[in-house]
Amino acid sequence: MSILRVLFLQSCLVFCLSLVAIQHSWALRCLEGGVATTPFNIDTARNTSHTTYVGPIRVIDSDQAAGKMLWQSPTYSTTLTCYDDYQTNRAEYLYLYPDDQYSQLTAAFANSNLIVGIKYEGREYEIHNNYAAIATGQLALISTSSTAAKSNCRLIGKPTTSSCATPQTVTIQYSLFIKSRGSGKKYNAGTRNFTMFQVDGAGGRNRNGNFQELISNIQVNYIDCVPIFNVQDVNLGRYSPDQDINKILRRTPFTLEMNMTGKDCASSVFTGRWSSNQMLNNTTLTAAETNMRNKVGIRIFDTNKTTPIAFDQDINFVKPQGNSIRQNYDAGVLFLSKPPAGKFTSTLNYEVWLK
Repeated sequence: MSILRVLFLQSCLVFCLSLVAIQHSWALRCLEGGVATTPFNIDTARNTSHTTYVGPIRVIDSDQAAGKMLWQSPTYSTTLTCYDDYQTNRAEYLYLYPDDQYSQLTAAFANSNLIVGIKYEGREYEIHNNYAAIATGQLALISTSSTAAKSNCRLIGKPTTSSCATPQTVTIQYSLFIKSRGSGKKYNAGTRNFTMFQVDGAGGRNRNGNFQELISNIQVNYIDCVPIFNVQDVNLGRYSPDQDINKILRRTPFTLEMNMTGKDCASSVFTGRWSSNQMLNNTTLTAAETNMRNKVGIRIFDTNKTTPIAFDQDINFVKPQGNSIRQNYDAGVLFLSKPPAGKFTSTLNYEVWLK
């Protein structure tokens, strides 16, 4: 298993087409929580939003190269129920629309040295001008029978002479990130709020509003410190295919080491997270080899701890000792099912940034 260094987004015809798109987008209104149990007026329902306050981001010189990750939020999980507020009784999928309708976030960061984005389903979406909506693949409305459609309308305060699609409850999981652009002016509008995305249907943004994710208080401090990771291979040893299933067979110790140069290093606090494209779940890697995949697993432990470390979650480093940091871990091997004879490998990355 290798641990790799990863340090730190002309006229009449147009009018007619637009009209169709807007009507389609009005068919979807999403409110936080589950399906309402009593009738309510969808037109007066309050839209909600979440705001992430970023605070100071400490950036080292090497982090200013294009694409370096500077900050990531935790992974958020938001549950929404979507209603057919324009009574179309049509199926509709849920989308995330980056930025706001006036592209204020794009404008604020266009000439800066920062890129802001959304991570959804493991993929990063950098927000820039005219960025396409992000498809969640989740049905937000389902077309239904006439009788059920009238009942759906009654639930949201619409006339029962209309037909409303059946509301669906969906859960979206996402995180926010800030990367270095590699060039541009230093960003200095830290106290402003920006819309990261709004949920809506395929046609665009509902004029009555919808759930929004916001970001605020982005501040960047540049410091003199350059970290250097030592890349290493960890030999996990030999095993018999007949050993126990779903049990840690052996723990192999290894050390994650980072050396630093610069006058601000000693006072700096580093955080990071483990990640891999070979994750089986949030605590288990599987083998890269096809014949071993999903048969062999690897988990990472803090030394002397029995609970495996969760991937894609922030973990604090120990404080620097002089100009270096050493952190000890164990790699535990387990069989998920009986494997064939042969070798197996897996790659684990550690992303690090200043806290």
